[in-house]
Amino acid sequence: MENTKNYNIWIIGLTLLAFSAVFFLSAQNFSKQGSYVEVKGLSEKIVKADVAIWSINFEVKSNNVDSLYADIEKNVAAIKSFLKEKGFEESEINVAPVNTYQDTYKDALFRYNSTTQLSVYTKKVDLVKSASKETLVLVKKGIVMNQNSISFEFSDINSIKPEMLAEALKNAKDTAQKIAKESGSSLGGLHRGNQGVFDITDKDPGSPEYKKIRLVSTLSFLIK
Repeated sequence: MENTKNYNIWIIGLTLLAFSAVFFLSAQNFSKQGSYVEVKGLSEKIVKADVAIWSINFEVKSNNVDSLYADIEKNVAAIKSFLKEKGFEESEINVAPVNTYQDTYKDALFRYNSTTQLSVYTKKVDLVKSASKETLVLVKKGIVMNQNSISFEFSDINSIKPEMLAEALKNAKDTAQKIAKESGSSLGGLHRGNQGVFDITDKDPGSPEYKKIRLVSTLSFLIK
């Protein structure tokens, strides 16, 4: 009976020893796999917008529905004529549905009020910027513009994406190599990476048609 008890103790001890050895080796291997440095790589680029969206809103007020309708048609025709004279195509000009409301306040100056929006969607970025400076002629024709704004956009991000990703990766790797060298280690392969988001902003307030594109990628490299 005593011999059987001692035998069981030996079996348990050997089993625990085996598990300890496996755990130790696994921990060592995990430690080696987990040795990495995380760095960020930056890439910035200035590009010119390739799309412009020009919005022109105007108001018409009247006490007569027929007069209101006539004035809206006259203003739409005048704005379209102005845009075509500047070089825009009919297909680039869009007219949104007219918004109207009736003012029932007894002392209201005008009973009927309306707002109409025209927009130009075009790739003629320079033409939009130059033509938008000449809208005073519309004011002289009695058109009351309550909005005259331009949005410049860069739509072809895929054309510069590979170049910027490569630059961000190179900058990140250069930083990782410096860190590895200073720590007396050598840099291994890429452990994992996060591409990051392409952030597009105006280059400056005076030239919104130029965009600054910024990419910050987060990358981890193994350390040996």
